[in-house]
Amino acid sequence: MEIKCPCCETKLVVDRKTGEVLWKEEKKKEFSSISDMVHDLAEHQKESQTLFQKQKELEKDKARILAEKFKEAQKNVDKSNTKPLRDFDLD
Repeated sequence: MEIKCPCCETKLVVDRKTGEVLWKEEKKKEFSSISDMVHDLAEHQKESQTLFQKQKELEKDKARILAEKFKEAQKNVDKSNTKPLRDFDLD
């Protein structure tokens, strides 16, 4: 889903299922000086680093959750040695 912010005109692409922002495209800013550009670049780098750390933590949690689900599934596996019945065998 694509959303456009009415105040800053930033375009956001949001995942419908999770509500997570997948992509953000900000409107080009006009800078009055080089120091403003440097300051904005530093803020952008901090924001990118924060987003990277957040995604890194989410991936760690995702791996842990998947490992737990796999262990649960292994516990619930049918341990009988009989072959499953196929449609072909019923004829």
